[in-house]
Amino acid sequence: MTDPDLKRPVVFAGENPLILLYRPRGDDVVAVASYWRCVYAAEGEGEALVIWVDPDASGLGERAPVGIYTDNAAMARMVWENFNRHFAPLQNHGIEDLTPQVARFTQAADGRRLHRVTCSVGPSTIELRWEDAFDAFQTVTTPEVAGQAWEVSNVVLPCANATISIDGHAVPGEVHHPDGR
Repeated sequence: MTDPDLKRPVVFAGENPLILLYRPRGDDVVAVASYWRCVYAAEGEGEALVIWVDPDASGLGERAPVGIYTDNAAMARMVWENFNRHFAPLQNHGIEDLTPQVARFTQAADGRRLHRVTCSVGPSTIELRWEDAFDAFQTVTTPEVAGQAWEVSNVVLPCANATISIDGHAVPGEVHHPDGR
């Protein structure tokens, strides 16, 4: 057995499932949800949802969510500043100007068939669903984001289907499967 190659510091440990929905039969992004469940960060544990839903494509108009919802504002700001603000589908939607809003989160899972996260913000509910997971695989990458080098280790679990619903209204969109995955 070989000794592990220890690396420090750890900035974030936890989960970061993502949903990108595209216009049906098209390549335009109509919604993106980046959910973070943190089990370790200097800013503490917690959950955060960074989301943008196209008000026109969704049919939600002013009710389309845009922002950061969290139970730990410091952790949410850290993942926004270090990661999400550099992710093209979340850029130029005004998220960078918004203060994280207090939210409550619940999760439910049924193995590979379903993972559901519900985010409650005041009277509004955002539901994220990932369904019918494919085979998992691990990646280790070394991206540079805004001049900062990172080592990122992920276990990726692509899904056949995903949905975003706002107060029971499903955002019309479809997932894409790159490279036929």
